[in-house]
Amino acid sequence: KKRSYDTNVPNVPRNEKHPLDDFVRRMNRLCIITKQPAVTGKLIQLGIQLGGNGVGELKKDMYLNQVPHNRYVRQYFYEMAAKATLDAVIQCSEGKISNRMKLVTMFPEMNPSMDSYRIGTLLELVRSMAIALAEQNLRVRVCVQGSMGVGIFTGTPKQLNGASTIMQRMDWQSGKGENNEGMVGNYVNFGAIGRDHVVNAHMDSEGKQVEQDDVFILLCPQSMIGVESSIMGRLSEMVEAAGDRPVILVNPDLADKVSSNGQQSIKGRKERMEFADSFKSIYHFQNIYVSGTSYFPILGAITKLHPAEPWVAHQRRDLANNEGELYVPVLSTEDMPDGEMIMDTFDIL
Repeated sequence: KKRSYDTNVPNVPRNEKHPLDDFVRRMNRLCIITKQPAVTGKLIQLGIQLGGNGVGELKKDMYLNQVPHNRYVRQYFYEMAAKATLDAVIQCSEGKISNRMKLVTMFPEMNPSMDSYRIGTLLELVRSMAIALAEQNLRVRVCVQGSMGVGIFTGTPKQLNGASTIMQRMDWQSGKGENNEGMVGNYVNFGAIGRDHVVNAHMDSEGKQVEQDDVFILLCPQSMIGVESSIMGRLSEMVEAAGDRPVILVNPDLADKVSSNGQQSIKGRKERMEFADSFKSIYHFQNIYVSGTSYFPILGAITKLHPAEPWVAHQRRDLANNEGELYVPVLSTEDMPDGEMIMDTFDIL
C-alpha cells in the first residue's frame, strides 16, 4: 500500500542562534510530514542532551500538583513570560512578527476554573512583564477591562474582580530610593480596554509633553455570559487605535458567550473569529489533565516557551523512590497540536 504524507506542515523559520536546534526543528517537521510524531519528542530530548539552547526544556521538580505553588516556581514562570514578551516586542519592531500577540499561562494558580486560582499570581506575572519592558525604556500601559453591560445589568468578569485596584496598589518598587524609582506614572501606566485608553504623544493642558504608549498589556479580555455586550468591539477599537504598536493579550477568552438577544450568536461570528485568530502566540504554558472535569493529577503540559520556538508537548513523570518529577518532551510541532495527537504520543502506564 502506498504511504501518504502530510504536505500541509508549516515551514520552519531559520534559527541563526544555534545550528543544532535548527537541525532538530527541521527534522521534526520531516517527522510530522511522514506521520511519525512520536519521534519528534525524542529529537527534542536529543537536542537538549547535546547542548542546544534548551528548546522545549522545563524545570525539574515544579510539583504543580501541589498548591499553593512554591515561590521559586512562580518566579520561574514570571521570568519565562517576561523574557518571551520582551523578545516578541523586539521581533515586532524588526517586522518579524505581528503586533497582535497573546500570552497564555495556565498552571493551576492561573486557571480561573480551578479552586487553586490566585489573582495575585496573575498580577505578579503581569508586573514582571511590564517591568521587563520598562527597563528597556519602553512605555507600557497595563489595561483591565471595565464594567460591561447596560443599566443595572452590568458587571465585571469574576476572574478580574478588583484586579485594576489591586494592580495599582501593588509594590512596584517605584518609590524614591527604590529599585524602580519613578517607573509607575512614567514608564508604567494603567487603563481599561477601549480606544480612549490609547495615549499618543501630545501636549497636555499645562503645556507639558506627554509621551505615547509603546506597548499595551491587556489582562484576560473576555465577554460575559448573559451580558448584552461583547468585549470584541472595545478590543478591536483599541487595536485599531494602537496602530502598529504591540498589543499583548494575557490569558484571553475571546469565544462568544450566551446572550439573551443573540448579540454574541450568529451575526458577525465569522468576523469575530477572524479577529481573535489574528492574535498569535508568543508564549504558552497549559497543563494537561486526565479529563476536562478532573484537574488532578497532572499528566503533562503543552508549551511554546518563546515566540521563535515550536510547540512542545510534555509528559509528567515521577522519578523512582520519590526523588522528584520530570516534564519529558514527547511531541514537537509547528502549530498547536490537538488533544488526540498529544495523547497518541503519551506513554500511559
